[in-house]
Amino acid sequence: MSVLRLEALTHAELTNVTAAFGPGNHVVVGNEFDGTATLIELAAGLVAPNAGQVLLDQISTWSNALTRQRIGSLRAQETLLPASDVTRAVALALRARNDARSAASVLDAAGLARFAKQRVTTLTPHESRVIALSIALSHPEPALLALHEPLGAVGLIDEQFVLSALNAFAAAGAVVLCTASRLEDAARLGRMASVLERGQWLDTLRALSPQRAITLRVHTAEPRRLAARLAEVPDISGVEWAGGQELLVHGRELELVAQSVVSNARAEAITITALKQDAPALEALAAARAGFTGPS
Repeated sequence: MSVLRLEALTHAELTNVTAAFGPGNHVVVGNEFDGTATLIELAAGLVAPNAGQVLLDQISTWSNALTRQRIGSLRAQETLLPASDVTRAVALALRARNDARSAASVLDAAGLARFAKQRVTTLTPHESRVIALSIALSHPEPALLALHEPLGAVGLIDEQFVLSALNAFAAAGAVVLCTASRLEDAARLGRMASVLERGQWLDTLRALSPQRAITLRVHTAEPRRLAARLAEVPDISGVEWAGGQELLVHGRELELVAQSVVSNARAEAITITALKQDAPALEALAAARAGFTGPS
């Protein structure tokens, strides 16, 4: 069972991000301007952080080559290893992690055999990402999968193939960390979601059943203006403001409410300084402990 820790991480868009992820599916909602692409590169040990550290099972992902071999990754922009065709490029990637399987078996499993003989230099950026995703999903025993927008590859690769692979890795004890800019993708990727807002980390959000009312405590310097914006949002059932900088935002589905708050604040250029789920009722906690936390 692996654990990924981000400790006071500052790099490019990210500012003092601290978070921890245990085994299972985790989704970070946001876009590249919020720092999701940077987050994945740092988590996978592909770049060195300007400040702070990234630890996988207490070992730096950047400075330890053996640890990086335990990681499958997908960046926002992928460049395959230099080779004359896709088969040879995939073979080089497999060799780099000491994987003895054939490149053909990896491409066949992902339904990408049609690319086998294509020259790497003729691939579109989207096709390169799809091939890179197939390599990441073929990892025999990953401790971490760090994937930027993996469902953005759907079309050239089957969505059910991707989701089944991610769920299998999570069930085996791997940390599966994905980003998603669309709420629909986030909901399909996993039920534990966090938000990146302009490089700021907005706490882990755990979705309870959609039938249970939830409340988010939202801190902002412009509560009146944000409340007016949220009052007409379908996913939000009510907004309370009693003065000060805190709003209580009510709804049925935690991920939907959180995404609505963030997207509407961004549309009005309103800065959110904190976003936390209000303590759920005792019966909700009991249901969560019993495993009734809604569909995965």
